[in-house]
Amino acid sequence: MYQLRFSDDADRTLTELEEGGKATASKLKKVRKALAHLQHDPRYPGLHSHQYESFPGHSDVKVWDSYVENRTPGAWRIYWRYGPNEKNDLNEEIPVITVLVIGPHL
Repeated sequence: MYQLRFSDDADRTLTELEEGGKATASKLKKVRKALAHLQHDPRYPGLHSHQYESFPGHSDVKVWDSYVENRTPGAWRIYWRYGPNEKNDLNEEIPVITVLVIGPHL
């Protein structure tokens, strides 16, 4: 299982969805479900995770794209990368996924 870390942009999007009330409740539920699958297994079939070809500002690392929604206008995606991993108190490595962006397909 991975620990999820969020960029400022991804964190801001989650906050906006959480504070949006009924207007964003459906989208928030889908995002949370996709994040749970991502945390447990980034290769979960329903996420359709694949490497993103050219992600702005992150040309030095591989960025992945996973589905929040599919076959809907303005379908949302989660853009993420592996790492950087962290260490716990016992100096054991903790695998991390950093969520860069949550939002409509780029």
